[in-house]
Amino acid sequence: MTWYIDEGPESDIILTSRVRLARDLDHYPFPHRMDNQQAKQAADEIVEAFIGGDKERKRAYLTLEIDSLSEEDQQALAEKRLISPDLARKGQHRRVIISRDEAISIMINEEDHIRIQSMQAGLNLEAAHDAAAGAALILENSLALAYSEKYGFLTACPTNTGTGMRVSVMAHLPGLTMSGRIKDVIESLTKMGFAVRGQYGEHSKSQGHQYQISNQLTLGITEDDLINDLKRMLQQLIEQERKIRQEIYRQQPLALEDKIMRAYGVLRFARQIPTEEAVALLSDLRLGHSLGLLPQVSRADINRIMASIGPASIQKAKGRQMPPDERDVERANIIRDLLKEK
Repeated sequence: MTWYIDEGPESDIILTSRVRLARDLDHYPFPHRMDNQQAKQAADEIVEAFIGGDKERKRAYLTLEIDSLSEEDQQALAEKRLISPDLARKGQHRRVIISRDEAISIMINEEDHIRIQSMQAGLNLEAAHDAAAGAALILENSLALAYSEKYGFLTACPTNTGTGMRVSVMAHLPGLTMSGRIKDVIESLTKMGFAVRGQYGEHSKSQGHQYQISNQLTLGITEDDLINDLKRMLQQLIEQERKIRQEIYRQQPLALEDKIMRAYGVLRFARQIPTEEAVALLSDLRLGHSLGLLPQVSRADINRIMASIGPASIQKAKGRQMPPDERDVERANIIRDLLKEK
């Protein structure tokens, strides 16, 4: 089973964990300053350093040249968070190395020469870190990286200098959002040094009560400290979200049950549905499942639907570009098929 379909620890609240490591080569300008030849040479060096003649790694990973992919294929990778929206939009000689299970991806010539990211289901930051660090070690053993004894890893953006590490989770917070407390929570987390963004990171908005929460500090702190600080905060957030969900259900049981069952009914029988509405209704299904109101629907069912209904993912599956209204029909078909007899 692909990792993002599966369930992980605390997955009623924390949908995914991600560790991202930024690394740069010391003998090239940063990507935004490279010319076309330098960008190609850097990409070739990185792919060779990671894959090289290692037969086992060749079988375990797929290397893609972003420029050679259709726009739909690029956006489908971004929808799955296998590449960043930035890598899908711009850059010279953009490439990505993706593990066959899609748990690890190495973006090449994005903001930095190398962006390693490792994903895990649920709250599983240690496993994500171990996988990302393992991939980084392979590259560090073969490449001359930009590193300072004083500052640590040097990166294109100074906010990543130091460990070069961003640790993040995707949190599903319908209780805090519905109760109106999410604004205070975001303000508090920001003061504590955490960033709270939409599901696709910087400049994106929250959909389906999903929020990406990550560290902001990377300099003067160890990787273990970054993970431990985030985990301590998340344990409090998880407890708070669960408590508020129960409060809402205790105070308005019929209204909440009606909201969840209406969401299930619409998804089960709709003939066309836009992305934003589908994501909002699937959020209600997640909430219903966590409260024991939808035993017939598993988190894996909801995850499977979410992975299939993005605009680009639908067009990639159908093998052609589609107008929005046609995508809405196909999205409804996908959801009905996956919820059939549930």
